[in-house]
Amino acid sequence: MALSDGTSVLVRSVEPGDAEELAAAYQALSETSAYQRFFTIMPQLSPQQLRFFTQVDHRDHEALGAVESEKGQGVGIARFIRSDTEPASAELAIVVADDWQRRGVGFQLLRLLLRRAREEDVTTIRAEVLTDNPALLGLLRHFGSVDTEVSGTTTTATLRLPSNPDIER
Repeated sequence: MALSDGTSVLVRSVEPGDAEELAAAYQALSETSAYQRFFTIMPQLSPQQLRFFTQVDHRDHEALGAVESEKGQGVGIARFIRSDTEPASAELAIVVADDWQRRGVGFQLLRLLLRRAREEDVTTIRAEVLTDNPALLGLLRHFGSVDTEVSGTTTTATLRLPSNPDIER
């Protein structure tokens, strides 16, 4: 798929064999990007985190990765994790490599992830966002009305998904 600047990326499901690349990608993130994703700075992802992030069932936990077509290097990941208490609701997380931000990677990943969410009967997506990170809130607003609730330094953003699973906005 082509990004806004014409660069081509492939979007595919994250698999267990991606753990080593995911670990390296985390190490390459700027402190700002790592903090915006995890709300903390960790020296590295633990083996348990790598297992959790790459061993997904593609129903209750879906993860899609964007891979740069020429070099095969991962440039972003978006995931949803279904709520244990509200099966029609899922938590969203997304991260894009610093060099690839503001080029449409996040938009394309989120578009495809929201389609997958609807295919799995998820109707509501929630994201915990640092209040000083308006980029994700803006990205979510491309796909519908977003309700927000601010609590200190974080904002909970809630997006109700349209019934059409082919989200193309």
